[in-house]
Amino acid sequence: MSPLLLATLLVILSISVWEAFLILLLIYTGILFLKGKLSFGGVMMKPLLMYAVTVLLSNLLFAPKEYIGKAVERSVFLLVYPLGERWHLGREKLSYFCNFLTLAGFLLFPVVLYKFLKTGTPAPLWGGVFEVAILYSLFSLSSLGLFLYKRSWFYFLAFVFFLGVVFFSARRSTLLGLLFTLLLLLFLMRDRVGKRVVVATVGILLVGSTVAFLFLVEKDPRFRALYEVITHQRSIDDRSLSVISSYRWDLAKAGIEVIRRDIEEGRILNLLLGHGMDPAYRLNPPSPIGGGTYESVILISEFTEKGLLGLAAILWIFWSYYRYLIRFRFKQKEDFLLIPLVGMMSVHLIGSIFTGFWDAMLPLFLLYLRVVEVIKSAEEG
Repeated sequence: MSPLLLATLLVILSISVWEAFLILLLIYTGILFLKGKLSFGGVMMKPLLMYAVTVLLSNLLFAPKEYIGKAVERSVFLLVYPLGERWHLGREKLSYFCNFLTLAGFLLFPVVLYKFLKTGTPAPLWGGVFEVAILYSLFSLSSLGLFLYKRSWFYFLAFVFFLGVVFFSARRSTLLGLLFTLLLLLFLMRDRVGKRVVVATVGILLVGSTVAFLFLVEKDPRFRALYEVITHQRSIDDRSLSVISSYRWDLAKAGIEVIRRDIEEGRILNLLLGHGMDPAYRLNPPSPIGGGTYESVILISEFTEKGLLGLAAILWIFWSYYRYLIRFRFKQKEDFLLIPLVGMMSVHLIGSIFTGFWDAMLPLFLLYLRVVEVIKSAEEG
């Protein structure tokens, strides 16, 4: 079993085992680097280093001691990224890997369905509805890649099914990330896939989005409020914006107030490094919904935690990734099998705009990206 497939399997099965495995990977990465057998290269390495250092400093200076473990996890764990250059899959194994992901999507679905029927919330083997959305985004991208590679309608139907699960999860941030990623990938592949595939995929996305929205209008107060605003049944006020945004509107205002006070009182270090994790537990105003973060949009929520330097590092990560992706070329049909590996970082980044930058699966997506970089650079070299 390839290391990349093993890592993916552990993420699907258990987050605790995955994080324990990550610690071993970090040690191994450090050993290889010290022996001169691994370079800290790749398009994401410099911004990731800046991000990791900022997160560690921010929490060492401003967060309670019990947060140090989490700070290490959310910073140093990302530095497994360069190890991806040692995990070269080879063209012959890419199809096997994508088939594994597609099979995993079908095998995991009974668990998701069982938990939904039992608790009312879909969930995989660990985590909750957010993990359903992220995992099935991965499965949908893998089946799309296999469809374009093999031109088998089984994989297209699998893609539609997995996409439907993501819609069903109603996690707007992940869904937005997946839709944006699919449209961007279709644009990049426009000369390779044919107009019928593009039209069919865009049509499915439009129909799926419409059906899901109309369904959620009846079931979800957030979508109902949005529908009432669109149809002029409800005015746009603070209450409406709070409901539609899951109270991110209120959180944004609280976060802006924290930043305003930092500027007014000349807290230079806080402006540069933020206040560490869960600042809303320690600052005024507190979170209007009782949590530890000012989770609204990335420019506010990450600024309050990681300051200007942390936010700059995140924006640098965005820039580095999308600069690489936009230049990515699907030169042969085997490149379609790279879609889940190169696309999941985009799903995460766009979704993080309205949630948070850190996710337990993020180190895996970084490893995916580094694997793709090595494969493509080997071909072009």
